Amino acid sequence: MSSSFIRVVRNLRRTSGIREVIHQMNGIGDIKYGRLVGKDKFGNRFYENTDEDEIHLRTRWVINKSTDYDVSQLEPGWHGWLGYLVDTPPNALSPEATSVRAYPAPLITNGTGTTRAYVPYSTTKPKITSWSPAVRERL
Repeated sequence: MSSSFIRVVRNLRRTSGIREVIHQMNGIGDIKYGRLVGKDKFGNRFYENTDEDEIHLRTRWVINKSTDYDVSQLEPGWHGWLGYLVDTPPNALSPEATSVRAYPAPLITNGTGTTRAYVPYSTTKPKITSWSPAVRERL
C-alpha cells in the first residue's frame, strides 16, 4: 500500500509527541510508528513495524542519535538487519551465533566532501601539456 494521508494521521496519533514527529521528519522524512527492536553502541535506535498498511520493504528503520547521519556509523549486523539480509536483529542472537573479530576495526566515517576524501593517484600521462614561454632578449 502506498503512503497515504490516513497512514500519516494514524502514525501521528501513535507517536509520543510533537518533538518525536519533528525529529522523524528531519531524520527520515516520514512519520513512522513501530516497536523498538534495539539500540547499538553508538546510541542509534532501530524500529520495526509489521502492520499491513506500511509500505513494502520500508518496515525497518533507524533513528540516529547524531544529526549528521552517515551510513558508515551503523554496525555491520544492524546494517544487514535493516537491509533484510537477516530476520533476527543482532541483539537477539545468542553469544555463540555472533562473530567476533580478532582485530576489531575502528569506526572510520565516510570522508566524502571533506579534506579526508579519497583521491586516487593518477599514473597516466596528461594529454595536454601547459605552455611555458621562453623569454629571449630582442635584437
